[in-house]
Amino acid sequence: MPDETAPVHSPQDLQSELDKSRESAERLLENLARKIGASRAVRNAANGMQRAARYVHVHSARDFTAGIERLVRRRPAYAIAVAIAAGFLVGRAARSRR
Repeated sequence: MPDETAPVHSPQDLQSELDKSRESAERLLENLARKIGASRAVRNAANGMQRAARYVHVHSARDFTAGIERLVRRRPAYAIAVAIAAGFLVGRAARSRR
């Protein structure tokens, strides 16, 4: 009858198995953290879209332009960066349709 007990491992073998298990757990936790982070980013983006939709629904075009003017006056560098990014994206979209 074959011996069904687990073979006796050396301390080096046990340490190697423990290291492999720790590395596997580390990868699992890193992947989970990345997915949770992505989920939060998606949730934050969705919340931002909902706030923007509510703002557009509640405010007139005049309120919207006044808000943009206030933003540009308070943060001109931010406004320039957004304008550059938007221009780049519009240019890429126009170029890809050709």
